[in-house]
Amino acid sequence: MQYANLPTPRSTDQRPLAAGIVGASGYAGQELARILTGHPQIRPAVLQARSDGFDPIDAAGLAGCDVVFLALPHGESRALGGELLERGTQVVDLGSDFRVDGWTYGLPELNREEVRVARAIANPGCYATAAILGLAPLAAAGLIDGPVHLDGKSGVTGAGRTPSEKTHLPELHGGVTPYAVTGHRHLAEIEQELTRLAGTERQATFVPHLLPTSRGLLVTAHVRLVERLDQADVDDLYAARYADEPFVRLGGHPAPQRLAGSNVCWLNAWADERTGAVLVESALDNLVKGAAGQAIQNANVMLGVDEAAGLDTQGLWP
Repeated sequence: MQYANLPTPRSTDQRPLAAGIVGASGYAGQELARILTGHPQIRPAVLQARSDGFDPIDAAGLAGCDVVFLALPHGESRALGGELLERGTQVVDLGSDFRVDGWTYGLPELNREEVRVARAIANPGCYATAAILGLAPLAAAGLIDGPVHLDGKSGVTGAGRTPSEKTHLPELHGGVTPYAVTGHRHLAEIEQELTRLAGTERQATFVPHLLPTSRGLLVTAHVRLVERLDQADVDDLYAARYADEPFVRLGGHPAPQRLAGSNVCWLNAWADERTGAVLVESALDNLVKGAAGQAIQNANVMLGVDEAAGLDTQGLWP
């Protein structure tokens, strides 16, 4: 499907860059198309999916694209991603296929220079983005002692568009439903990145929950430290790490419902002076900073475009 009827991007000194979206019928694919529609330099040129009304999934049909976003179900990106790279196309994969010991891990707040020179980006998972950004200042400073304990809650769009009993609203309404208690796929990438930041092996426990909402995600981290910090120390540590980051907000009580549609990760960390622990809250929109928005942020950096281009939407509230 050629996206010819969309508005032309606002004029710039550069020609518009063409993007392909593979898996355009899913929630993340639709969010990619929505954001790129207003992007000043990248236009959604080709939409592919297995659903009616879209071009069939085929690498040859993406030949004219400057960048391709793969928004396929987990486990389905590997073959097509490899073929696109062989054709010389830059790729951002929103699935889990390349996140662990694979392509460049696309968390620009932590590895912007690696993203800048990459040709293939593994976009982090939504829970992983919130957890890693929330814990990075402590991990990089070598302050984490023992396993980190993570509690996550997300709207059901994080489970994809294919209906199932566990995501059916009557099954979820009025409750909070834990799942994948010891084996969520995001745990491996969380541990991978915390280990990289700390320079020594770091482990975590993680209990995710489904909420009866469409979008929004909150991760709470319980962290034991190798030394006690007071609140001023914690505040200084986080401010130093994220002071110049346009998509990280610090302070207050992170609330995912206030971030709908935005590419912001909202963080705060509290020193529990009674126990010596630090408690970290991280909130984001799982479809934007947790998926499509971060993928476009990565593409912007990789293609030499202003990192914030197309991503200036504020959270919709109320």
